[in-house]
Amino acid sequence: MKEMIQIEINGQKREVERGTKLIDVCRSMGISIPSLCYNPALPGYAGCRLCVVELHRQGWSKLVTACEYPLMRSGESFSTDTDKVWESRLKSAELLLARAPKAQPVLEEVLGRSLTPRFRSLEVDNKKCILCGLCYRLCHAQGTAAIHSTGRGAYKVISTPYHEANDACIGCGSCAAICPTGAITMKEPPGKRAIWRQLFPLLECPVCGTPHITERMVTHMREHTNLSEELIRMCPSCRLKQLSGKMTTGTAGREV
Repeated sequence: MKEMIQIEINGQKREVERGTKLIDVCRSMGISIPSLCYNPALPGYAGCRLCVVELHRQGWSKLVTACEYPLMRSGESFSTDTDKVWESRLKSAELLLARAPKAQPVLEEVLGRSLTPRFRSLEVDNKKCILCGLCYRLCHAQGTAAIHSTGRGAYKVISTPYHEANDACIGCGSCAAICPTGAITMKEPPGKRAIWRQLFPLLECPVCGTPHITERMVTHMREHTNLSEELIRMCPSCRLKQLSGKMTTGTAGREV
């Protein structure tokens, strides 16, 4: 049986399931919480620090990251739009901007406020990367672990081991797709995909002929899913049509 607790956010009382992350409750209430490192499908990270809110308890308050804060006790109260909250959010954004000046449009869009750079820009190669960790966390979650964070401080970067082509990379492009600032470059010349210092030939969909998948992706999906070889090699659009057709005919659970 679910254990429910009582909390208050911006003066609105809510009953929520114990252990729910604060950011999920806020967003379910229509309260905007800026974040660049949060994804509900991945473990928390609290890297960008843009999602801070103010926790009030027994006459004192402190800032907590909404993406990582689990609601565990009744009676807690939170404010998401105070001066203290925005002072912290804007300072965090300005620090991110010093590392990734080319990410300024994304930061301003997420915050809904304009930013004026206050800190000296760091000498880094990738001026879009804010080190949110989404790319390598997703890569590890899907079982490939081809990219990692390396280095420390201002020299920390996201890369393959030793900055060389890594056989663990399957060329799926998930890292580029989840990157919030466009820091990861993936190019697709005709019939090929270039990412992380490798050029992958793309196999064609057996239905529509669209080049879309690498041989390593086929192998990975064969080992980690229950999909048939035919479905694995189909492009997402044709695969969806095929599965939708089987759902309507009642054969979705059968071998294809």
